[in-house]
Amino acid sequence: MSVNIDKIKIPGSLPGKTNPLPMFRHRERNRPSAYDNSFLEKDKKLFAWETGFRVLPYAMQDSYTREKKELELKVIDLENEHLRARFLPDFGGRLISLFDKHKGKELLFSNPVFQPANLATRDAWFSGGIEWNISQFGHSYLTCEPVFFASVTDREENEFLRMYEYERNRGIFFSVDFHLPPGARQLGAHVRIVNDNSYKVPMYWWTNIALPEEKDIRVFSETDQVIYIKPESNISEKNIHRFGRASLTDLPSLPGKDASRPMNFTFSSEYFFQNPEGLSSPWEAAVYNDGYIFYERSTDLLLYRKMFCWGTHKGGRNWCDFLSEPGKGDYLEVQAGLAPTQLHGLEMPGETEWQFTQIFGSAQIEPADAYGDWKRSRDNVRKELDRELDSGEVKKRDEIYRACALLKPEKIIHKGSGWGALELAFRKSAGINKSIPVGMAFPESSMGREQQLWLDLLATGSSGGADGMEITSWMVDPRWEPLLRNWAGKSQKDPRPLILLGVLNFERGDAEEAVKNWQDSLSVQPTALAWRNLAIALLDWKKPDQALDAMRRAVALSNKTERVYLIRELMDMLIENRYYDEAWKYFKTLPDDEAGDERVMIPAAIAAFHKDIRDFLEKVFLHPFANIKEGETALADLWFLYRTRLEAERRGVPEDDRLLREIRKVETPPDNIDFTMTERD
Repeated sequence: MSVNIDKIKIPGSLPGKTNPLPMFRHRERNRPSAYDNSFLEKDKKLFAWETGFRVLPYAMQDSYTREKKELELKVIDLENEHLRARFLPDFGGRLISLFDKHKGKELLFSNPVFQPANLATRDAWFSGGIEWNISQFGHSYLTCEPVFFASVTDREENEFLRMYEYERNRGIFFSVDFHLPPGARQLGAHVRIVNDNSYKVPMYWWTNIALPEEKDIRVFSETDQVIYIKPESNISEKNIHRFGRASLTDLPSLPGKDASRPMNFTFSSEYFFQNPEGLSSPWEAAVYNDGYIFYERSTDLLLYRKMFCWGTHKGGRNWCDFLSEPGKGDYLEVQAGLAPTQLHGLEMPGETEWQFTQIFGSAQIEPADAYGDWKRSRDNVRKELDRELDSGEVKKRDEIYRACALLKPEKIIHKGSGWGALELAFRKSAGINKSIPVGMAFPESSMGREQQLWLDLLATGSSGGADGMEITSWMVDPRWEPLLRNWAGKSQKDPRPLILLGVLNFERGDAEEAVKNWQDSLSVQPTALAWRNLAIALLDWKKPDQALDAMRRAVALSNKTERVYLIRELMDMLIENRYYDEAWKYFKTLPDDEAGDERVMIPAAIAAFHKDIRDFLEKVFLHPFANIKEGETALADLWFLYRTRLEAERRGVPEDDRLLREIRKVETPPDNIDFTMTERD
């Protein structure tokens, strides 16, 4: 058994600089969602609670391209004589490979490229492997962030890996211990979540496991009762997602077909296994047509399971290729979570720790035993899993792992963020007699540029910043409010404390106080950030013309770092308010590097359509966009409108909805803009 640090070479594109603008939470804290009358009363509890978009204090990671080059990525390997587990410590600790040495077989979908795409809460996300999603609905804030890794030795003198971090949005700590001692044929992961605050916080955990999607692959869990998404609600990102409850063997969204076979779905789909409470060792398995089984099994706290697939329709296949290489990116996901679905909220009380164990492995079954009646096949699969790893063994390993969870890390082999160290510094400065949870270490050396302003604030009550006026990170923790107010009170020439106070206030819902903060900052010194934030507040107050005026002022004051991000927002606002002529005229004044930004090109294309500027439209429809969002159909919809216009001219008929519906049925957008989640009517 060994832990090794290495580097791999892989073609890809890395996320660039983070967006310098604060992205405020949606005013609706509960994501708009719905369910039908098949939901049980227990299904309704905390449905959609605290699942609205929320990203602060983190910044968006929305700068990347599809121009691939050879990358060199740091990896950490944990291996024994049977398995090798490979992690990306700079990217959320993603387990990108679990390799069976005897079979010579990769157990996971291991992506041959590293290609970010717009699927995570912070935007940048990549497919493949196993990811550890915590705190907030969606792919983790830490997806493309470094996390701590440390080596630890258990009482049997076996080395294991600990991944850990401080998560700023909820103000919690978490760790995942990875165990692969000599002789083990499965990888163990022991998760520990610590809320050492005095108050409860919303919580979320889903382990997402990407597996190769092959013909006849079949998915099983303990129950046939599932909550499923209705495909008609998945047409666009703007749709309200609707859910129902049914038996997997008779799924209303897939009538007459076996829903346990993901390749039967001709649309992107997901369903959540509603395993019964009291199940001692929940599990999920994917069986291939040669009888090979990938499975994961856990302790009882991690009760629920999920299947996600992109679907066999053109948009779904395009997504798989888009995230990888053509023909090499087909995958599905089996997932495990703490709540009935990912849209169910969860409360974690203050001064609480949650721990659970999840184990990953493979097995073999006679194919005929797994491809008959679903319930009978499920029983056969369960028997094979019990032979490999029964519930008693899961419990035994969990007890061993729990005893290891509080052991001190012996050597930090990869540094994560500096926010855990800053939290420790804050507690010391504030006289809070509460240490960092045992088993985690956040050295001062982990702090850097993003933490410097806040360190200065603790030490001196103000901050000069790298160039005197720089904001390198956001803070929405109310404990810092008195420090910011004190800084604002004694600083007559620095607008930053008032800007930061406004961000904190607006994020927690006090818009009037935030607007006052930003207006006061303008009296100190006009800045692009203050005007932009005022524009966002004015939009919330349904004052679009005033918001546009504020955004124009923001762009006029912007520096090189801020400018293109502000232009994106200005263009979006102009289009939203149907100022197509102004949007196009403004777009034409931009230099090539700004006009070529993808999130500037999309609203410009909408303006071009309304002004009938066809050469630009046709250029846009051929562009290899990197930043298309999951469920985003703006470009495909625009292409259909354009094709309808051309066909109307050819026929000499009106450009109307009837013709648009016809075009949508008979024509198909180019692959580079077709990422629909469902089949077209």
